[in-house]
Amino acid sequence: MSRETDSGSRGASAGKERKVPADDHYTIGRLVGVLQEEFPDLSISKIRYLEDRHLIQPERTEGGYRRYGGADLRRLRTILRLQRDEYLPLEVIKARLERGTAATTSRPLGPAQDSREPGILRQPAESLSWHEVKEATGADDGFLAQLADYKLIEASPRTLGGGLRETDVEVIRICQILARFGVEPRNLRLLKSSAEREAALLEQAVTTALRSHHEERRAEGERNLQELAVLVSRLVELLLYKELRRLVE
Repeated sequence: MSRETDSGSRGASAGKERKVPADDHYTIGRLVGVLQEEFPDLSISKIRYLEDRHLIQPERTEGGYRRYGGADLRRLRTILRLQRDEYLPLEVIKARLERGTAATTSRPLGPAQDSREPGILRQPAESLSWHEVKEATGADDGFLAQLADYKLIEASPRTLGGGLRETDVEVIRICQILARFGVEPRNLRLLKSSAEREAALLEQAVTTALRSHHEERRAEGERNLQELAVLVSRLVELLLYKELRRLVE
């Protein structure tokens, strides 16, 4: 995977960034220390998890120790911002990094830009073990069980050998943040039901194409499904924005 220098709008936290000499190098502990001001929950295990998912690839010393450069620091900061600010799954972030389109934006709650990712519905996603999931999110079995019980994630920690995809990991992270504000998994059942109804609505619009025996026709159906998903997602965001404005006006 390329180790390009990620660039783009740095948002409100740009002023806190440190200038990094091109020849500077970091141990994994020092890397965490540099980034924890902006990302207080960052840990060594989180960085190792991102390495396991092949999002960052540090150099190794002759003794086998990790050594990160300035480009690694900037790349990691971009990954963490895309997770925090745009709630993107790691598989999408990885695709953006590989295409060189991983610039982050800091935007207020309101009308969003088109965030369509070509082919994302077809992108393969690895299944992660429960150990990997817990290491990446810090969630305990009780919280994961609640998310599974309310169908917010696909599997249950009570099922031996069960695993999750990266999308589920991002769901867990968001639900953890919501829980800090008192929004528990049981409160999110309506969101799950709403998503299911929206998916069913879109399925009706493209079901003929998706079931076609012609490859081009199926591909067209997938493209249309993705386009419709973006439009509905944007519409829901706009409607939510309108409702929230009522609270502050």
